[in-house]
Amino acid sequence: MHSVLTRGNAILAYTLSVLAALTFCCFISTVFIDYRAKATMNTVKVVVKNVPDYSASREKNDLGFLTFDLQTDILLF
Repeated sequence: MHSVLTRGNAILAYTLSVLAALTFCCFISTVFIDYRAKATMNTVKVVVKNVPDYSASREKNDLGFLTFDLQTDILLF
């Protein structure tokens, strides 16, 4: 008869072997997929404001706000 530690070690080793095989199968199934998608980005609105900067000095600094329009060609499954 095998001891409890020997049986536990065998179960753990088998479980880790199965998990390693499944991880490798997941890797192989996704390694050849191309994840790049065509995307275009345009600026819709550009606003520059003159605001005071209280952290450095009493001077006023320019603060820019950009609004982007992002379009992608992603196929959803």
